[in-house]
Amino acid sequence: MPPDTEFDSALGLQPLDTTRQRILHGAALLFSQHGYAHGSIRNITAACGIKGASFYHHFRSKEEMTAELLRAAAALAQEEIEKIELAAYADDPKKLLDAAIDAHLTVYFHPDRMLAALVQVYRQLPPDLFLIARQALRPLRNRWIEVIEIASCRRFTGPDEANSITFILFGAMNAMADWQDRPGFAMPLPALRELFADLIYRGLRG
Repeated sequence: MPPDTEFDSALGLQPLDTTRQRILHGAALLFSQHGYAHGSIRNITAACGIKGASFYHHFRSKEEMTAELLRAAAALAQEEIEKIELAAYADDPKKLLDAAIDAHLTVYFHPDRMLAALVQVYRQLPPDLFLIARQALRPLRNRWIEVIEIASCRRFTGPDEANSITFILFGAMNAMADWQDRPGFAMPLPALRELFADLIYRGLRG
């Protein structure tokens, strides 16, 4: 899938004009479609059209490359949701929730597939990389907690409640990609997003 350069610029992505970026892009595509195990160095270099020596010129190992990919994916999602000025939605918390969901899906469905790759491999990662992914996602989770507290007009009772709600929300948003692929599913993504935001909003406020 060719990169969307206009979209890349809007998200602050570097153009795929370097071998390093091509490697990350190829790995993200493989991870998002087939999981962590399938993304071997041989498969990644084949997908990028480069030789193994070129890979090792940029990364010492698959693990080092994956760590950079995980951090980049989390940073992109964080950057997109940080564009939302929370105070601007003080009088319309449902619209804030919808804007935050849209920000997440904008990155998730982007052709670079970085966030989709992170989601796909999250539970497949070795312990060291899993810890890196959790740490990289922490600022994003904290921002979402702010969004949800504003949308619900209340503070969470503690970290367990906050984590549970954000995990449920992330799981549902990330699953929208699978819903869209189901035969006979006719609802377009904007309408689905609006329905989802309404359900979450009513649940939080209820």
